[in-house]
Amino acid sequence: MNDSFAFLFFQRMRMPLIVLISAYAIATVGFTFMPGVDEEGNPWRLSLFEAFYIVSYTGSTIGFGEVPYPFSAAQRLWTIVSIYLTVIAWLFSIGTIISLLQDPAFRRHRQRARVRRGVAAIDQPFYLVCGLGDTGRLLVRALSDRDHPVVVIDHDAHKIDALGVETHRASVVASCMDARLPANLVEVGLRSRWCVGVLAVTGDDKANLKIAVTTKLLNQRCHARARADEREVAENMRSFATDQVVNPVEEYIQRLRLAFERPAAFRLYHWLQSGPDARLPETRQPPRGHWILCGFGRLGKAVHALLVDLGLEVTVIEENETLEGLPPGTIQGRGTQADTLEEAGIKGSVGILATTRDDVDNLSILITARALNPELFLGVLENGLSSHELFRAAEPDFIGQPSRVIAGSMLARISAPLVDPFIAGMIAADESICGKLIERLESLADGLPPDFLSFRISERRAPALARLLAQGIEITLDDLISDPLQPGRRWPLEVLLLRRDNENTLLPDGSTALALGDHMLLAGQPGIGRRLANVLENDNALARALTGQDLHHGWLWTRLFGQQRLEMAVSGKQLRMPDEQASKQEQDL
Repeated sequence: MNDSFAFLFFQRMRMPLIVLISAYAIATVGFTFMPGVDEEGNPWRLSLFEAFYIVSYTGSTIGFGEVPYPFSAAQRLWTIVSIYLTVIAWLFSIGTIISLLQDPAFRRHRQRARVRRGVAAIDQPFYLVCGLGDTGRLLVRALSDRDHPVVVIDHDAHKIDALGVETHRASVVASCMDARLPANLVEVGLRSRWCVGVLAVTGDDKANLKIAVTTKLLNQRCHARARADEREVAENMRSFATDQVVNPVEEYIQRLRLAFERPAAFRLYHWLQSGPDARLPETRQPPRGHWILCGFGRLGKAVHALLVDLGLEVTVIEENETLEGLPPGTIQGRGTQADTLEEAGIKGSVGILATTRDDVDNLSILITARALNPELFLGVLENGLSSHELFRAAEPDFIGQPSRVIAGSMLARISAPLVDPFIAGMIAADESICGKLIERLESLADGLPPDFLSFRISERRAPALARLLAQGIEITLDDLISDPLQPGRRWPLEVLLLRRDNENTLLPDGSTALALGDHMLLAGQPGIGRRLANVLENDNALARALTGQDLHHGWLWTRLFGQQRLEMAVSGKQLRMPDEQASKQEQDL
């Protein structure tokens, strides 16, 4: 039991305990003074032990009887006094205990003690999620499904209680605290050696900023990833070397621009960065022409600037005429009524984007616009996941989901640090390359996004493979991911990026020879990372992957020929060594 928790308990129970002990002491001592007689009529008094024994069962109203002799009138009278005295003391104590258990401060202390025990029991890398909104819940579920323990902190007790009744694959420790206070973050494990990442995804930009700053100051080994709705806050976070800052407005604009200019790149980008349950979008390319924009808030302004930058004609519908920066020709209204849309030129438009802060209004805009012009390209902002089924039923052409965007972007980079250069390379690559990669990745996990994984060829991370390369044995990418048990087939893996000497090679050729220090990004089926890690670390697994045969480690083989080394088993499969290494071996011989 935690010291502060124990102190609070005994502080509140001090008076009830004093009353209870005093009542038992008075009753016990009183019994020893009450005169009685034995069976022969001689004077007799209870001993201290006998008196305490009688008080114990009378105080609890059990009532065994009078022992060892029948009581005298005085003893019976004192028994009546003792019963009422101890029962009243017990009622007072039990009432205080019940009141204490219902006290909010005591409950908070109990919860903190439970959280501290839960965090102390974690003996593997875990993530600290600050904020339990839609984004936080998606992150907790996805991380738990990947067997990562999670510690959650949120100021809303109802959200914490709701999380407590859910089932998770890995340990989830939840605490109702204010994440803006550094002491609370330390209490839930920020400084623990097992804390590898802090995800600040509350709905308050200032809170996220403070969490990110606290993380970088108190635990520099820990990665800080944060949400920032305002550009100024995002820049402030980056100035504190926050490892990842996700601005949902910037993400929405990035995806919308790709949808206009690079449809294949958009499909790949959106699919890989929208969470583990995302489906490959079948969005048609937005057409050129007149567009209607409903809502001119923070997102609406950014969308309007993008459409203008693309050379498109835009008409804005906004209910609040006092907003700054409203473009000329803005129509007052919400866009949910047919006459407002007709005034904006809905019948001659090619697309409409509903970006208000109200999901009901956005759905109403889509339905009304589709009824007036069935050929419209429909884009919408889904503010909360509670209406997700309604948005799916509406079937928009383009949908923005801030919660999934933030969670998916963070999860992708948690899985592998080379995701950023890969995404940048794919955006700059030709559309045909993006299309071919989509086909290859789609076949890996039945339409679900593949898992990212990365590894570095080093003596620590891949000892078996590093030892072979150090001996000059050439191993290519195809050698590493080919399935020796099924000739002509490969593991469900795709090599996306190879980094060597700080230079990135996008989609490297399978004939590329591996070298010590190479850092690779791969995508594959869920769970394939464990199999690959075993191959990189285990001599026998690597020999089986490269040759299709196990190393001979049996007792008889070892006695006759000695233990077979990995280099000997693989050398028969390898066709060549680098010329310099081969010449050196000839000189040594």
